[in-house]
Amino acid sequence: MKHLLQRAAVLAAGLILTGAAAAQTVSISTLPPGSINNVQTQAIAKVVQDAAGIQMRVVTFNSPAASMGAVQAGQAAFTFMSNDEVGIAVRGKDEHEGKPLDKLQLAVTVFPFKVGVLVRKDSGIDTVADLKGKRFPTGWQGFPQGIALSNAILATAGLSLDDTDGVPTANLLRAADDFKSGRLDATVFAVGAPKMAEVDAAVGIKFLSLDDSEEAKKAMAAIRPEYTVAPQAPLPHLNGVIGETNLMQYAMTVAVSADVDEETVYKTVKAIHENKAALVAAHPSFNAMNPDNLAVQQQDVTYHPGAIRYYKEIGIWKGE
Repeated sequence: MKHLLQRAAVLAAGLILTGAAAAQTVSISTLPPGSINNVQTQAIAKVVQDAAGIQMRVVTFNSPAASMGAVQAGQAAFTFMSNDEVGIAVRGKDEHEGKPLDKLQLAVTVFPFKVGVLVRKDSGIDTVADLKGKRFPTGWQGFPQGIALSNAILATAGLSLDDTDGVPTANLLRAADDFKSGRLDATVFAVGAPKMAEVDAAVGIKFLSLDDSEEAKKAMAAIRPEYTVAPQAPLPHLNGVIGETNLMQYAMTVAVSADVDEETVYKTVKAIHENKAALVAAHPSFNAMNPDNLAVQQQDVTYHPGAIRYYKEIGIWKGE
């Protein structure tokens, strides 16, 4: 009997420990609902929960800086963030000048991500050069990345925000609403975002095709080195992409605090790597994810040891 009680106690302890592990909760920060990043983050959180047994709670912020700041401050373990924003945060550039986010590391480089300038189909605006003197969002108090995105796209035609008729805006969603209401002639947004379906249904949109010459790419990269130009074929879920269209491209990543334990990061990375089909089922943008490229090296930003351990284990690590 004593032996049976001891075995029962061991089994009970095992169940408690298993339950504790299954109940582990972490947060991942992203942009608000309406943005494509929010949809993509929800997909990642569900896959991590289902495949790794980690409860991943999505928390939202109005700007990339606030989203990454939550990781730096320990309010979130992960963030779904573009590599250009992670880059300036780690380097201490732009709005992070003199205040680098030194705890930010990479877990996954998920997939290439495309952004463009949208105009009304009937606007008569057909090239980026045509945006000179047009009403375009500026200020971007709640979304400073909008300044870099806009200037990088405009630079492909030798322009900057100074060459437009600036209309103050707070963030991407506000600018999209101002565009829909007729206060703006053009604005920037991610291709495939839910908001683009809404705006297209209301006024009819098209994304301008960018110059893809080496000179244009160099001008874009001068704003941030992560930016480049890449072609995009039309697809049913890409409202406003009419015919083959050259768009701005950078990468979306899952970044993580250096303070997060190695095992949690290892399990999270493993879940993302092994479950592309589930991610695609949640949003077609994950079709662009190549599981062999999740460890692509990013300028000035290191990977978390938990991620490196997994990538070395499956043979795709190319870092030092």
